[in-house]
Amino acid sequence: MRYAAFISYSHQADSQRARHLRQALHGFARPWNRTRALRVFLDNAALSADPGLWSTVEQALTDSEFLILLASPGSARSPWVGKEITWWRQGPRPDKLLLVVTEGEVHWDHEAGDFDFERSTCLNETLRGHFTEEPRWVDLRWMAADHSGDLRDQRFQECVADVAAPLHARPKDELIGEDVSQRRRFRRFRQSMLAGMTALAVLATSAAVFAFVQRDAAQEQARLATARQLAATALNLSGDDLEVASLLALQAYRLQRTPESLSALYRTSALSPRLVRFIRADSAVTALAFTSSPKYVAVGTAGGAVEIWTTDGSRLVRTVDVPGEVTSLRFSDDDRMLAIAAGTGTTLVQDLRTEGRPRKLSDGEGATQAMAFAPHGHQLATVDGRGTLRLYPEVGAEPVANVRTGHDGSIMNIAFLDDSTYGTVIFLGLSVGWEVYGDKGGRTTKVASSDSTVYPFNDYFTAASPSGTCYGFVKNEGVTLYTPAELVQGETDERGPEISKSCGAPPGQLTDEADGFAVSDDGRAAIGTSDGLLLTTSATQDRRQSVETLSGVEAPSVLTFSPGEGDRLASADGRTVALWSLDRPGPTAHHSGLSLTRDTVHALQPPLAVGPDGSLAWSDSPGVETTVETMDNPRTWKPGASADSTVVGRGSFAMYDTLTYDESGRALYALIGHTLETWAVSERALVRKHSVELPKDGDFAGPIRLAALPGDKVTAVLPNGSVLIVDPSTGERSTAVKPRPSNLTAEDRERYRRKQVQRAVGERGALAAVEAANGRVDVYEVSSGRRLHRLDTGGSAVSDMFVSEKNRTLFAVVDDDVLESWNLATGELRWRSDGAGEYGIAADPGGRWVATLAGNGTVWLWNARAGDRLGSFTVPATDTAVGIGHTGSQTTLAFSPDGGTLWSVTQGGELLAWETSADAWIKQLCARVGRPLTQPERDRYLTSLSDGITACGG
Repeated sequence: MRYAAFISYSHQADSQRARHLRQALHGFARPWNRTRALRVFLDNAALSADPGLWSTVEQALTDSEFLILLASPGSARSPWVGKEITWWRQGPRPDKLLLVVTEGEVHWDHEAGDFDFERSTCLNETLRGHFTEEPRWVDLRWMAADHSGDLRDQRFQECVADVAAPLHARPKDELIGEDVSQRRRFRRFRQSMLAGMTALAVLATSAAVFAFVQRDAAQEQARLATARQLAATALNLSGDDLEVASLLALQAYRLQRTPESLSALYRTSALSPRLVRFIRADSAVTALAFTSSPKYVAVGTAGGAVEIWTTDGSRLVRTVDVPGEVTSLRFSDDDRMLAIAAGTGTTLVQDLRTEGRPRKLSDGEGATQAMAFAPHGHQLATVDGRGTLRLYPEVGAEPVANVRTGHDGSIMNIAFLDDSTYGTVIFLGLSVGWEVYGDKGGRTTKVASSDSTVYPFNDYFTAASPSGTCYGFVKNEGVTLYTPAELVQGETDERGPEISKSCGAPPGQLTDEADGFAVSDDGRAAIGTSDGLLLTTSATQDRRQSVETLSGVEAPSVLTFSPGEGDRLASADGRTVALWSLDRPGPTAHHSGLSLTRDTVHALQPPLAVGPDGSLAWSDSPGVETTVETMDNPRTWKPGASADSTVVGRGSFAMYDTLTYDESGRALYALIGHTLETWAVSERALVRKHSVELPKDGDFAGPIRLAALPGDKVTAVLPNGSVLIVDPSTGERSTAVKPRPSNLTAEDRERYRRKQVQRAVGERGALAAVEAANGRVDVYEVSSGRRLHRLDTGGSAVSDMFVSEKNRTLFAVVDDDVLESWNLATGELRWRSDGAGEYGIAADPGGRWVATLAGNGTVWLWNARAGDRLGSFTVPATDTAVGIGHTGSQTTLAFSPDGGTLWSVTQGGELLAWETSADAWIKQLCARVGRPLTQPERDRYLTSLSDGITACGG
């Protein structure tokens, strides 16, 4: 038979019990290797959607060996149950009907030989007369509708066994035993299968883990290679496209923090010290202008838009639309008015203090060729392409003067000059000569002129300064500048203008033809060449003569300086504008507002100490005219405070040699010559407490090295290599390390020659390093005087050393060029790299950075752990001492306690803070670029690994 049994039941009352019973019969006494013990038909489980429902049920009844009736009041009333019973009684196996009572009452009438249907409440009427004797029925009335149907329930198992026994044609007890045996076999099989599956799972997991590790390793290698490629591309582009190079360096670092990406990040942030920010215009830039004060910069484009930005490029203030390409821009002296000239011949004046539209001036004859505001006013002078000079009033559109000069397209410069006879006059610089116009009889007319040749015959580039007070030309061989006074001088009568300002002679010789040229009012010139942007500066009383390449941009076609001192510069190439600040030390630098004097002919490195709270202490050269009342030496200052909050002591009349804080920061030890002074430090005063004399030895040169020991004592490493422990309060001292023999001959002493021995002491005074012979270094434990290591640097001489006790490291510059890192715990060399400076070393207390200082003021930053040279910046040069031309010999370096700032102090210069954290470099780069990569740039430079990263902005 297809089915062992057919279950007939009331859907409303017994659906859950019917499912439980069917499932239990399937599993009871089931052989371990079969899915079910027997098959039982249940309509909801076995029937599919079928239009012939009764014929399907009838077929299932035909294919079933037994009928199991779930008797309940619901089934007693069910017509479907009655129909199924009727069919079964008329079928081939009517005697194989099993009764399972789930609800209601069942009573047998012995006299009648049938169920008592009057008292029985769960029997369907179709059962009348079917049984000739009382059948054995299974009682499931105890089973609630929410029963789990678990065969582990003993009562349910007994009932299932009662039903299953006739289905299997086996005694109940034997069937229960078979169920137990089959369950045991299945349990053993399951356990063996679980063991096998576990083994397979372990193997599969191991293989998967291995695959994942391999995949992750491959992805890591891909990220590493992509980051390195981006970093290399950034450095390659940094010379002439620092804008995109900065974004790629940021992209590389965000993708993977490697030595290469860190180096690219730092180098791009430190490159081009004068560069402040990039601005992107909507079309090609054709004109630029600055206000006199550091307030605005105006950008004119070929598309007829004028954008007015704050002078640092951080904010767009307003936009003015003009008809046609913008050809010229000029601000008035008070920064209120902006004159705009367009290629269509239209000239506009925009009042920046109002929201109104610009004032349109009456059109000239052709495009405006030059224009200038009168000093301290809003009168505007213009010259058009036909050589017509017009003077416009502060209000109105019509000119008050209209003079035809007769110089079509040859006017190079226009400027307002002061004259004792005519008052304000207008100077016109021509391609050959000049003319001066002034008020004569109430009319503007020519009062002086010259046709002397000013410009060379051909192949020159001309430019005028923002105020017109300097103008000139550039040829391959150099820059030539004039003032109107220099041209007018000697060629005017007594009534002519007399101006005596010089624009200077910018130094340098050009080797490339100029593509752009700009002149400042104060002797600076900027030239765009195929090699980039060249800045030449004439010497003044407060400024050194210099020639400098402003890196990071291609040859600009449009250039302009700010009026007056010309300390701001704007350059444009295509749609990109670069803004420059010519007086700032560098993009990662910050001014403290504190400067040092240089009243000595000797180049000295000022001592610089950093306290545990970040406070700084340094010494100055007070000068020969300084009195005790005006003495400011030594000096302390808390970073972030104002410059006038510096605390000063009344100490030495000369610069101190060495300064160091104690571990609390409340005491400062200062050394002048061989005198050790102790100063009490507070926020308001420096008070000298003690003074102790240390031993002298004339055979050795160099300052004494100091470090504070616990217990108010000091470690002093003398020039002769000896190490002393000094108690400043009592003057007592003990020798930890004996001095080195000088080995100087009598002849050497007669020649006043002294030996230079490099020495260093750790920040806590516990370790000291002394240069020995042949480039070796001895490292001592100060408390015991025991030599811990003799380090063989492999060089002929040691140029400088730095000991970090916290990081158990000694850094040494060998042979003026090689930087080495030594493990002081083991005495082993960690790494050595070329390219160090020999004038100083400073190490970050956190062990991340090392900085070395070269003679020209270049500071190289190194990765202290790996030895990679990341990049450099240059300390601003100062007036050099007599016979000495090195900024490095006048500068000292020191890190802040958190390593995020490197401080530099320069004799004759200032105290500067240089950012040395990746977060600061990222912030600086994003501020300078001010935009994310464009989609074309992403398509060109990025891959699928790096494209999901955004360097800056959205």
